[in-house]
This record gives sequence, C-alpha cells and structure tokens, in this order.
Amino acid sequence: MKASRCLTLTWLVVGGCQLKQPTPMSSFPARAALNCYVPGPDDYAVTIVVRDTTFLDSAWLRPTLEEIGRNWPVTLPLPKRALDVAFVFRRDGSTSKPRITNSSGALTFDNRALSAVVMALKDTTRRLPGRFIGDSLPLLVRFGSTEFSGALVQSWYSVARPPKPRRGNPKPDFPEEKQKGQQVIVAFTVDSLGSVQRSSIEIVSSTDDDFANAIVDVLPRWKFTPSTVRGCRVARPIRWEFGAAP
Repeated sequence: MKASRCLTLTWLVVGGCQLKQPTPMSSFPARAALNCYVPGPDDYAVTIVVRDTTFLDSAWLRPTLEEIGRNWPVTLPLPKRALDVAFVFRRDGSTSKPRITNSSGALTFDNRALSAVVMALKDTTRRLPGRFIGDSLPLLVRFGSTEFSGALVQSWYSVARPPKPRRGNPKPDFPEEKQKGQQVIVAFTVDSLGSVQRSSIEIVSSTDDDFANAIVDVLPRWKFTPSTVRGCRVARPIRWEFGAAP
C-alpha cells in the first residue's frame, strides 16, 4: 500500500536540516513572497484572499493564518485541487459561519480544513482595524492554490515525501500459496536513515495471525529511502499493506 504524500506543520532552518514543530513556515505578505521566495515542489500554500481592495492590512490578517496553522493536523493527505473556505469578519469581532465555496474533491481534507478555520475564529475579542472604514470584511482562505490574485498573506508549508522501500527487501517467511486471500496492514516508523524502528511495529488488521507474525519478524530487516522535507531526511510513521483483501 503506497503512503500518501502528507502535509506537515514544519519549517526549515535555512542552511541546515533542523525541523521545528508544530508551527508553520513563515507567514508574510503574498506579494512580497512572490518576489523573495520561489516555492518548490515540496511546498504547499495557504492564503487569505481579500476582495476589498481598500483593505491593505496584511499584519492584521497574519494571526488568523497562524491560528489556522496551529489547528492543522500533524499529517494530512493532500488533494490535487484547491479548496476555498469563505466567511465574513464583522466590526464587532463576530464572524459568519465559515463555508466551503470550492471543494477540493476530498471530503476528509475539506472537513478538517474547515474545522481549522472555525477554530482559528474562536477569538471574538479581535476587531477590524480602525483605519478600515467598512463594517464587515469578506475573507477567503484558499488551500493549495497557485493563484495569488487578491491574496494579502500566505504561509508556505513543507510537504513530506513518503519513504519508499528499497529493492531486495526480504519477503515474509510465509508460504506464498497461503497468502492468497489474506491481508495484513501494519503500521511502523521509518527513521531518518531508512530503517524500520522495531518498537514502532503494530498490526492494524490481519486475516491470518501466522502471516502477521512473519511480517513482524521480517520488517526490522527492511530498508527504505527515507522520507524527506525539502531535502532533509526525517522519521515518518506509515502504514503498509501485505497481501490482498479476501
């Protein structure tokens, strides 16, 4: 079973491979970001889009974006399409109920992203900046888009690439003819050197105990190409499927 590429709330220390959690990468005005930062294939953008061109206060928006990051799950499968969550921020600090206006097509992702936005708006003590004359401000949180039109702030998240098994890994000591119709799903952690952490091995589900035991015995001898975040090798928990569902 192939592991999905997942979003991790980490940021990279420039010039090294030290990773911190759980805060996202730096948040800054989107227009400046396009001038000074070139995203790579391992980056994922979350932006706040403001249609009202009279509102120019990116600093006021930044705490909301950071709160969304703090409420994001540690890992999350990423859809291919962008997701939009819209709401209206009122002068008194209240907001309309956030709603999905453009689905990514992945229900789990949409629900958890929507929840992160809802959690980020729980602080009702914030008020619109005094220099903004409007009574309300429609906002759009956009997940995973490369379209930055109207975006005042954005945060770049690193995407962790999953570990891949190396060729030549030994097979479980269990007759192949008996594996037909059997399925074992096992969870374990691959460390930054590509080795399986023996203490992390856990059988999630199994149709045959002997097959599962053979897998537990052989997994510590498996080697992987480690997971990476922007070129840095990191430990990564994954699930792997042996056999096929009956």
